[in-house]
Amino acid sequence: MKGKYVIRTVENAMQILRLFTSEKREWTLTEIAKKKEMNIASAQRLVKTLENYKYIERSSESKKYRLGLSILRLSGIVTSTMEIHQEARPIAEALVEQLGEAVHIGVLEGSETVYLEKIESLHPVRLASYTGKQNPGYCTGCGKVVLAYKDVREQERMMHEMSQKGFYPYASNTVTTINQLSEDLKEIKRQGHAVCVNEFSEGITSIAAPIYDHRETVIAAISVTGPHNRINIAESIKEVVKAGERISKNLGYIF
Repeated sequence: MKGKYVIRTVENAMQILRLFTSEKREWTLTEIAKKKEMNIASAQRLVKTLENYKYIERSSESKKYRLGLSILRLSGIVTSTMEIHQEARPIAEALVEQLGEAVHIGVLEGSETVYLEKIESLHPVRLASYTGKQNPGYCTGCGKVVLAYKDVREQERMMHEMSQKGFYPYASNTVTTINQLSEDLKEIKRQGHAVCVNEFSEGITSIAAPIYDHRETVIAAISVTGPHNRINIAESIKEVVKAGERISKNLGYIF
């Protein structure tokens, strides 16, 4: 693939990664250079960079290079994301039919909430969100739920990252300090759900609940979001939590 946006060095690194197959799992530096028609020095720089980031590693026994743990981590993310899509969409669609409002499936990527799925509301006036959209994790229902269930060290690290970027006051109830966010997260975990009112958008309520996988880890959240005057909070909490539990069970979590 060629084009003005293609960076040759990155392209070469990707081509090296694609050399590793089930038929040939290990390569020497010389083999890599020869196969990709590079000089040894160029191949070595690329290989060492990939090794530094653990995309490849050198076997202590064969002295050859093989795929590393970073590839495994990324493949796990892709697999779990595809599984969430498959298991969550019909349940999310049923929730929209039941409550009438938009439903999101969201994960945390760094300090941002990323929506893996959005099912539109049944109303003509809709939210300006979409699948793939990123919003700040500290003021969205899905983001706060996933963050609430992180282990303490990871949670503190992520809150610090959010603080470094700044807590922008999007609406009247947006948290603006780490202490505020920390207290919110404790309450969310205690309750088992989040209720966000006027946090990311004025006049909008979002109710979110956790989605667990088979390892008993919260990997995502499901939320229903809409204008205050259309949201029945008590009913929405009950149904969103139930939907989160159904998706979790489908992913292998045992309550």
